[in-house]
Amino acid sequence: MSYDFRCRDAGAPSCGAHITAESEPELREKLAEHLRKHDVETPNETLLDHLVASAEQR
Repeated sequence: MSYDFRCRDAGAPSCGAHITAESEPELREKLAEHLRKHDVETPNETLLDHLVASAEQR
C-alpha cells in the first residue's frame, strides 16, 4: 500500500508539502524529516500517528 500526504490536509494550510511513500515506515521517516521545517525536531508517536492517519492510502 502506498501513501499520499499533504500538510494542508493535516491542519497546516500554509504548507504546500506533498509527500508520497510506498510504505508506512517510509512515510513516517519522511514526515519526521519534513517536520523539522515546522521546527519539530523529534516528533512523538502521537503526532506521527495523526499525520499517517490523515494521509490518503492508495
